[in-house]
Amino acid sequence: MATKTKNKEFQLDPEWIYQDPIDFEHKKYKLLAYLQKCDKRFDELKIYPDFVELSLHLANLQSISKENTMLTTKKKFKSCDDEILFKELIPKKLPKLDDVDQIEIDKTVKYSGQKIFESFNIAKSIWTIAHDAISVHIRKNKDRLEDGLGFIYLRRKTDEKLLVWEYEIKKDIDDDISNKAYLNLIFSGDSDEKTFSDIIEEHSTWNKTDYFKEVPVFEVKSSQDFPFEETFIPLMKRQLMSYVFQVVNYKKMRNLED
Repeated sequence: MATKTKNKEFQLDPEWIYQDPIDFEHKKYKLLAYLQKCDKRFDELKIYPDFVELSLHLANLQSISKENTMLTTKKKFKSCDDEILFKELIPKKLPKLDDVDQIEIDKTVKYSGQKIFESFNIAKSIWTIAHDAISVHIRKNKDRLEDGLGFIYLRRKTDEKLLVWEYEIKKDIDDDISNKAYLNLIFSGDSDEKTFSDIIEEHSTWNKTDYFKEVPVFEVKSSQDFPFEETFIPLMKRQLMSYVFQVVNYKKMRNLED
């Protein structure tokens, strides 16, 4: 009996291989239709959420082949680039099948592994290109990075706009181990008539005290245009976190040495 559960968060359910009908040709065309949609978004340089989902499907195939278990999750995604943590994976025993169905499953797993791996590598390549093209630079108040609060801005050349975000790096309410960067866009427009300090003072949602004038300010730059929500924002957040933790950890190490 094939499983009938469905996770609506995914374009292709993590348990798709064992859902009815158990038929290689049907699974093949179902997979190809899904990967075609992924490839179309990759052609547009849109990485997320497909990168996360493909990672799960790839891990699932490896688990089926090596561990004789499926991997699924009940995670509720809060953003398109929300990663799936190891502890959020749920291993499930494979359903018992007759010999005929098992042959169809084996053919599906073998065929799918190659196809999903190819698509995953395309996503990984685009991720690397975007990661190398996007950079963050600290402009002021570097000594306050440990607070996990600050501002980050982008001067977008395509429409000559200034975008300013408040950022906060903290642990997710559902995860006491991993940190995430949360962004709040507070300004998007022409800044010719206002200084950056004016924009912060007028639009920041934080308490209007002198403290917000002392938090770090970053500038983000990109040598190439990328889809905003699906690529630029996710990579900007990762670059920001990488910089902050690199500096903070270095300072902690130096303090220990002293």
